[in-house]
Amino acid sequence: MALSEKLERRSKNELGKSFYTFIVIPHASPRLHKLKLPVRALYILASVGLVSFFVAVGLGFSYAKMAFKAADYDKLQVENTDLKIQKKNLEVATVKLGEKLSNLEQKSVKIQNLIENDNTTKHSKLNGPAVGGSTVNYTTAEILRSSNLKEGLDLLKGRTTELESQLTLSEQVATQRMTMRRYTPSIWPVKGAITSHYGNRSDPFSGDSELHLGLDISAGFRSQVHAPADGRVLFSGKQAAYGNLIIVDHGNGLTTRYGHLSGSLVIPGQKVKRGDVIGLVGMTGRATAPHLHYEVRLNDRAVNPRKYLDPRG
Repeated sequence: MALSEKLERRSKNELGKSFYTFIVIPHASPRLHKLKLPVRALYILASVGLVSFFVAVGLGFSYAKMAFKAADYDKLQVENTDLKIQKKNLEVATVKLGEKLSNLEQKSVKIQNLIENDNTTKHSKLNGPAVGGSTVNYTTAEILRSSNLKEGLDLLKGRTTELESQLTLSEQVATQRMTMRRYTPSIWPVKGAITSHYGNRSDPFSGDSELHLGLDISAGFRSQVHAPADGRVLFSGKQAAYGNLIIVDHGNGLTTRYGHLSGSLVIPGQKVKRGDVIGLVGMTGRATAPHLHYEVRLNDRAVNPRKYLDPRG
């Protein structure tokens, strides 16, 4: 034991007295510089350097990890901001689409009411085939999920597109109906009581049964006779039992006749508008008193004028 301790002490003493000598040779000076460092100091410096290296590496990893976390946080912040902006845009778009949809629905209801209340619509002969339906194939799940903002917006867009298409069609139908209405003899040509209806009757001169092809409307002598619809004058002149006669073509196979007139205010080929004065009530031809003989013909076959006349008079 004593020998071992002596050897250990001797080793420590030698280590403490051992030096490393570093010689520095400057370029600009011929003198040499010597630097003596004890071996123990070098070991200490090496240990400190090694520890410092590992500490630096650890700090580097920690910094990199923090940097990645910070970058992810910034990215999440940007994405969150973008999502908020998108949500706000969706809300604004939803409100705008809702307002547009409401306006379109109001217009559609107005146009539909005009079409439904139009007297022309009630005549099946003037209506086309009854067709319709949705142009968007909504599934039940889509309709049930409409409370979701994004999906609700998609449904709103689809409904808006469908309603715009429906409104366009309704406008076309309304325009067509208005045009048809202008050319349909629906207003009374003269105000007065009906003295003889369309259909079978007794002949006022002979008392025999005959088919009366129009309406006899009693009116004062030289009362104004109005065109019941837009059209073009085909005939204006004398014609046997009709006396002074006017025939107006309204298109679509419809013509009207005005008989027993005291005078005509139009000439063949002249265009007339609904409500224009075209003649004056008289009793020319086969008539017992001043009145207007009024006929409506479809494809040159006499039909009951009451089918087209506004019942309100």
